[in-house]
Amino acid sequence: MKKHLILILCLLGLVILAAGCIDDLVPVGEDAKQEVSAYEFDVFLNDSYADDVLIPTHTFYLSKNGSAKVVSIIDNESVIDIIPLEDLSTSDNEVVSNIVVLGDISNKTNATPEQFTDFSVMENGSDINYTITEDVIRGQKHVFVTFEEPMTGFVAYTMSTPLGQDFIYITTPPSVVRFVLPQGYTTGNSLIGKAKPSPDEYYIDAEGRENLVWRNEVTTTGFLSMLGRYSQEQPAEIDPVPKLISVKFYTTSAPRGLAIAGTILGLFAIFVFFRYQLQKKKLAMIRNDIEKRVVVPKKKGKY
Repeated sequence: MKKHLILILCLLGLVILAAGCIDDLVPVGEDAKQEVSAYEFDVFLNDSYADDVLIPTHTFYLSKNGSAKVVSIIDNESVIDIIPLEDLSTSDNEVVSNIVVLGDISNKTNATPEQFTDFSVMENGSDINYTITEDVIRGQKHVFVTFEEPMTGFVAYTMSTPLGQDFIYITTPPSVVRFVLPQGYTTGNSLIGKAKPSPDEYYIDAEGRENLVWRNEVTTTGFLSMLGRYSQEQPAEIDPVPKLISVKFYTTSAPRGLAIAGTILGLFAIFVFFRYQLQKKKLAMIRNDIEKRVVVPKKKGKY
């Protein structure tokens, strides 16, 4: 009887573990709410092509409220690997939310700028189902969005940013990464904080926002080899090592405020220093005056 009970408990435990490993397919249909208007679907394709092959391009619209809106442009991709930073101060594990897909199955479309422009003006999300899974690889959490079929187009989502205005992203080449700072914010001050590594491109868009662009490049031959465009005999010069990009952003008035505060502190330090020197001289004068007034009795000699 005990053996049967132990066997039943073991089977029950296996069922529970297996149930936790099964991924739920997220249906995207008429009843699904994809908040398309929550994102900017900009056809940003600067240096995004290598021999007419699209390099995955990711734009991060940063904010000061602890979240970032991410819009990715992909071609013939089945999986998107998101590497978020975990917020240890909260038990809320939802780091990726509000996923919106604008595109089509890859064998039904071409990755041309004109096609992406058509996708960007879609009013409703595409009916492409996907699964969301999580895994820990080498101690780092990964969130995988897996589509039922390879797709081409836009994938947008909102991710938490536990460090607030100190944003860190881990990317794997080849890719083009763009950070869009909030309006009225900047970076680059060596004392307050700046972007590391230095961006490959910097510009201000029509909204007056600062844009920082990095190109995680591999050679064209290596990129096409990775995509299977060359034979196995063709050497693939690929180094898909994750790259850490960080940026500290702050209001445009922050450097001026820091300079003013530094000036005030400097003046106060100078005032304290000269006051100290003045008091030191006064004390020295008082000491010398006292020493002059004190008569030291002479010692009597021995006869």
